[in-house]
Amino acid sequence: MEGNLLKKGLIRVIRGLIVLFLLVIVIIIIYLIPAWIPVKYAKMEADFYKYENAILIKRTFYATGASWKIVGDSNSFYDKENICDIWLEKDDKPIIEMPLSEYDNTYLCIVKKIEGGKYWEEGGEYFEAYKLIDWYPIYPIKREKIILPECMYPSGFLNKYDFE
Repeated sequence: MEGNLLKKGLIRVIRGLIVLFLLVIVIIIIYLIPAWIPVKYAKMEADFYKYENAILIKRTFYATGASWKIVGDSNSFYDKENICDIWLEKDDKPIIEMPLSEYDNTYLCIVKKIEGGKYWEEGGEYFEAYKLIDWYPIYPIKREKIILPECMYPSGFLNKYDFE
């Protein structure tokens, strides 16, 4: 009789563990579905030539000054001597961040050059200035890997979570 009770107790524990395991799997799947729905696709270096008036930018991490540096154009990336800080704006407001810009991502931006540039009064600096028309991340997109392995995070597109 004791052996029978032990078996029943062991079966209950195993069922509980299986239910818990399945619950964790369902939660992970619910998290991953929106992570794998593309919102904005990344562009490859081979695609740069298709865009006129395009520049490649990265975020700068200065306490003051421009938020962006130009690192290339529709032909390719610049060498280190030609990289410079720029002013980037949309609707007459400076753009400070883009999705995942804190992870050293590069962006292909379709722009219109603002003649005369911009003078930043607080820092007393002059910058070449551009009005942003459209933008695309450059492949591969870098992200913070939180819980899951790197292969579970898409590197070819931005998803809903990247815009939150």
